[in-house]
Amino acid sequence: MTRTLSALVALIAIASSLLAVGAGTASADPYWQPVTITSKFHCSAAQWNPNYNVSMRACVVVNGTATQAVGIVTNHSGPAVSLAAPHLELYVNGSLTYDRHCLSSTLNAPYTRACFGPTQQRPCSAVMHSWVYFNIAGYGQWVLSPRRQMCT
Repeated sequence: MTRTLSALVALIAIASSLLAVGAGTASADPYWQPVTITSKFHCSAAQWNPNYNVSMRACVVVNGTATQAVGIVTNHSGPAVSLAAPHLELYVNGSLTYDRHCLSSTLNAPYTRACFGPTQQRPCSAVMHSWVYFNIAGYGQWVLSPRRQMCT
């Protein structure tokens, strides 16, 4: 009984430490999910798909020293569309730090979905931006976010 209890306590300690280590960064890639845009999002103007009433925005989220790239798509009206972002890229001081792939999904009207890249820590002197290549119902388009300095 004592040995079983000791083994159970050890297993709980290991599982707890793994959960603590895994909780360090926020990332939802490669999946699309609902999003609430806050003042921490620094996004491009909406770019429109020429065939559907769908807009795309590239964003960089800056929250103190934490940052991530985000691609956002809104289906304003009309039929469901297929969407993907084969390139969700984050740049620091002009250098690529990651290029993620957001998987294909279907977006109905009137919904908005986002694909979030991994969160990174950067110094206050770093300037961030994102490039996102969207594929909406077979139409591909690059969208560039504005540049944003960390800690501002």
